Amino acid sequence: MRNLLLALVIGFTALLGATAAPAAPAAADVDDFAYDSWHVDYEISLDGAGRSVAQVTETLVPHFPAFDQNRGVVRALPLRYLGAPAAPEQIEVRDASGAPVPFEVEDQDGYRLILVGDDDYVHGVQQYVISYALRDVILAVPAEPGPDGAEAEPVRDEFYWNILPQQRRQEIGEFAARIHLEQALSDRLNGASACYAGPSGSSDRCELVGEILADVGGGAEFVVPPTPMPGMHGLTVAIGLEPGSAVQPPERLPSFAYDGLPGMLTGGAAALGVAGAFGVTGLRRRRRTARGTIIAQYEVPPELPPLIAGPVAGATQSTVAAQFVHLAVSGATRIEEIERVGKRKPKLAFRLLDPTRAADPLDRRALRAIFGKEASAGAEFALPKRSEKFSAKMQKLEARGRTEAELRDYTTKERSGIARVCGILALALIAGAIVLLALGASRDHDGTWMASLLLGIPALILAVVGLVRHRVYTPLGAETREHLLGVREFIRVAEADRQRMLQSYTGAERRADGAIDVVHLYERLLPYAMLFGLEKEWGRALQLRYEASGVASPHWYPAVGVHGIASLDRTVSGFARSFDSAASYSSSSSGGSTGGGFSGGGGGGGFSGGR
Repeated sequence: MRNLLLALVIGFTALLGATAAPAAPAAADVDDFAYDSWHVDYEISLDGAGRSVAQVTETLVPHFPAFDQNRGVVRALPLRYLGAPAAPEQIEVRDASGAPVPFEVEDQDGYRLILVGDDDYVHGVQQYVISYALRDVILAVPAEPGPDGAEAEPVRDEFYWNILPQQRRQEIGEFAARIHLEQALSDRLNGASACYAGPSGSSDRCELVGEILADVGGGAEFVVPPTPMPGMHGLTVAIGLEPGSAVQPPERLPSFAYDGLPGMLTGGAAALGVAGAFGVTGLRRRRRTARGTIIAQYEVPPELPPLIAGPVAGATQSTVAAQFVHLAVSGATRIEEIERVGKRKPKLAFRLLDPTRAADPLDRRALRAIFGKEASAGAEFALPKRSEKFSAKMQKLEARGRTEAELRDYTTKERSGIARVCGILALALIAGAIVLLALGASRDHDGTWMASLLLGIPALILAVVGLVRHRVYTPLGAETREHLLGVREFIRVAEADRQRMLQSYTGAERRADGAIDVVHLYERLLPYAMLFGLEKEWGRALQLRYEASGVASPHWYPAVGVHGIASLDRTVSGFARSFDSAASYSSSSSGGSTGGGFSGGGGGGGFSGGR
């Protein structure tokens, strides 16, 4: 009983304590506070070079909640203003007593962030005195360019500055500002000044009181009287001076060398690159012509297996499928289809019949690629559907064909003299443009950078194209190319025209006995028809010859008899697609002093928030 009473007392006490305890904030938002006051002070002067400098002091009095939410404030100012660097420098932060306050500085997204405070939470009223220096705060405002496009002269200089950031959610109980201009600047005031307050783009005017100081040091002082400021409202001051009052930074001055010349240099480099490309094209065109006349041919020399004939003829089709059909029609291998249990589609395979029929070294290399070095007659190789090892072998074999074409003196690599000169000059112009862009990197000339990139990248590529050696035909290669194109012409003509060619005197005399086995001839040309993408057309022509000769099942692909001779063209195309798919398989494993300004239209500003 005593234990039960004790448990009830403890539970009631806990419930009472939970009810009486103050509720914790649902979600702490570091921007959920206000400023009792925000005062700014600008001391604007000229340095030894005549450029404007501002020493700025901002006295911020934030009022933080009593619970743990804030560790301080964040003050951010832009890194650039109208083309010139404007990042705050010589930053210091102190409290009301003048003691240093810890802070950090970070640059990101175009702003320099002053993170006031450390890891300790702060509560209630705090005071932060942030001081920093700004350069080139006075801008030369040019007139509108005339109709003749002449460069406009400055009509006035102007201090046009956002002295209170708009990007700030906190209300300010009292905002005030003081801007002091030294004597050298106050003597050049033109009498125009304005103040704008409100959200971004607002042209609502605010009070700005200015006077010339007669005391020691002189100068002029402009004051914004104390006023409350809602969140997301800023304040911008514009004070006009006579033109030439402050020397402008080089980044704001027009410079043909930095703004216009890089684009011209890259444009010239691009033009030279195009000229070099024409030089390369001309070289290749000249070297591929022998007689300049294509005569229909019905035989391919034995030293031109498809692996070599493809690159020599300039065929765009894969050569490996044609190569293995070539081995089959030559009698070295046979294409078979293996029935699989539970599968509707049979599997393609190769059967090694007579390795001695592979007369060319490339033919023998192709046999070794699939059957291995020690394979003998009767060996079988099933075509894999997905095998990176097989794909790598086929790609290597195809590359070997291009290499052999060069080794057998069909092709060679040479440079175009014109393209080489154009490439060297283009690279020199690109190098000059890069140097100028680097020297002018501090300028805001995105248009120059964009134009230089758009022209420079193609120019660089074309320059390299002009400098490297290109594969061109030797005299033997040009003659062989025209012979192979003659074979393509023979394949493309109508059947009646082919028969007239074969029966003509010149056609018959190409063989010692004048006899031509048309079926055998058509079979031997099938791989070359595949190189030219004409396997369907030639398959139909071969089908007609088989039917006329009573061949129901060709020796090189017996399964054609199962599909039917009438579907030979589709059977050959299906084989080519399957082989090419297997050979190419690979696994898949971001101015307003005259009244035309607005709040937020000047330099400075930035944003502020809690930390």
